[in-house]
Amino acid sequence: MIPYRRDFRDPVNYAAAVASELVAPLLRRWARSRSRGDATAPADWTCGLIVGHGHIGDVLYRTCTLDALAAELPRCRWSYLTTPLGAEVLHGNPALYDVLPWMEGAEPSSVNTAHVQALDQRKYDAVLCTESVRHQTALRLALRLGVPNRVAYAHKGLTGLMTRAVRLPQPMSRPAQFRAMVEDLTGVTVKDELRPRVYLTESDQRAAMQEWLRLGFTMQSRVLACAPTTRQTIGRPPLDFFIRTLCEVLARDADIQIALCGTLEDAQQLRVVADAVGVRARLSVGALSVRAYAAFLRRCGAFLGADSGPRHLANAMKTPVFFVRNLATSAIEAGRYCASERDVAPDGQYMNDTEIAALLQKVDKRALAADIAALTTVRS
Repeated sequence: MIPYRRDFRDPVNYAAAVASELVAPLLRRWARSRSRGDATAPADWTCGLIVGHGHIGDVLYRTCTLDALAAELPRCRWSYLTTPLGAEVLHGNPALYDVLPWMEGAEPSSVNTAHVQALDQRKYDAVLCTESVRHQTALRLALRLGVPNRVAYAHKGLTGLMTRAVRLPQPMSRPAQFRAMVEDLTGVTVKDELRPRVYLTESDQRAAMQEWLRLGFTMQSRVLACAPTTRQTIGRPPLDFFIRTLCEVLARDADIQIALCGTLEDAQQLRVVADAVGVRARLSVGALSVRAYAAFLRRCGAFLGADSGPRHLANAMKTPVFFVRNLATSAIEAGRYCASERDVAPDGQYMNDTEIAALLQKVDKRALAADIAALTTVRS
């Protein structure tokens, strides 16, 4: 299968993917020599490992369909390899046998030697390589472990290293991609909505309430949460976009208050926004764990932010979301996947920072503010 050019931002990566398909028969023979045995049917698996990037958003994408995976392959106990932060998001997920917080960075290549050895001792039947960007790192780990069943997406090349190549019928969002993988493995159409799952504890909810009260909010407060920063290295929307939009919201509705949220690393940027917006903006910086932050977002009337982890946490809490998708990547992959969210960015993809800033200047901030204000209600 020769990959489509449309699926690649970088022409060099596209050329590498095409080359990998031209030598697929050689890769297939080499991969077979590294395997502990022959590929088997998914219904026969008893021990599986899910591997992907460790960013919060990437982990939350997968949670939309983990329940269906566990239900349709009931003999298999699923482990999830991720980062410590990803493990916090997955805490209490009933679809998983265990969560392994052994990735020291965003990619599976960050697992240290001792943990690779621990993975090897588990003798997994299958590895699901769930990332469609840089999927080679997960495939490399699967081959290092000698896993006989290696499942990954076909559209980025390297199918010679896979025993089951999942072919997507058309471009789709990243949560929909994992759903397509589960459907391919199980032969069942998954009808569950694409909404992340986060399982809150009483402790999470108590911590959220403490922060809510510390910020001066009451049970009747109409609060718009805003997370304008992102860990993405490309495609960051300018702070000015959020400042102008928030000012329009506050000018339109005198009752709405703003909760500017982020980590300690975001403090300086959030202070810039707070100073520009005024006294009705409150700062919540590094005060909450990931799940407690999700519980905090559940109390907020709406969410405005960049395409980052908080967007997906708000989706999990069914909080109305207004987000700026990452305009440096595929519009379809990074776009809307929940009925309760709205992508406020105009059409465009694979853009640089200058182009992104110019495009977002065209957004009608007053109209956007009116829509945000209308959905920012009191939630309990």
